[in-house]
Amino acid sequence: MTDTLARPLRDLRISVTDRCNFRCVYCMPKEVFGRGYEFLPKADLLTYEEIERLARIFVSLGVQKIRLTGGEPLVRRQLDRLVAMLAGIDDLDLTLTTNGSLLAEQARSLKDAGLKRITVSLDSLDDETFMRMNDVGFPVAKVIEGMDAAHAAGLRPVKVNMVVKRGVNEQSILPMARFFRERGYILRFIEY
Repeated sequence: MTDTLARPLRDLRISVTDRCNFRCVYCMPKEVFGRGYEFLPKADLLTYEEIERLARIFVSLGVQKIRLTGGEPLVRRQLDRLVAMLAGIDDLDLTLTTNGSLLAEQARSLKDAGLKRITVSLDSLDDETFMRMNDVGFPVAKVIEGMDAAHAAGLRPVKVNMVVKRGVNEQSILPMARFFRERGYILRFIEY
């Protein structure tokens, strides 16, 4: 399978839900995704069986890596069940991107189900800055706790995505680089 420039398509992102428990100012701002916003009805989401079927088809066409995303994928119930289903596909690199808010509670079950790696979004180590960016008052320490739980469970490497927004969190770049270098987690910067 190739794109219009004849490049092979090997990576697939599967959004398991459009819902998220954060309202990050660059992703799901409250002005758009506020209390009255209508997310997809549960009946319109693909079932885990449908996702597995599509994943198998894409793998048969050359896909080698699947990344589970959302919204926030960990808000979807029994996500470890889907992970186990996808982990049963031969020669598949299975990973997940999360905001980390629910990771401490789910890291072990995700690893046991067959998840290989994890990427966590974190935009600052400064609570005030991070809470302003996630716009729900969620503290940095809980995200770090989730990353450490994932690492302890064997989800490695732990990768961290930092969205850098001028005038908001660029002062966090060096502290983040130092902190995650010491922890051995891979930090990547995404310019807003």
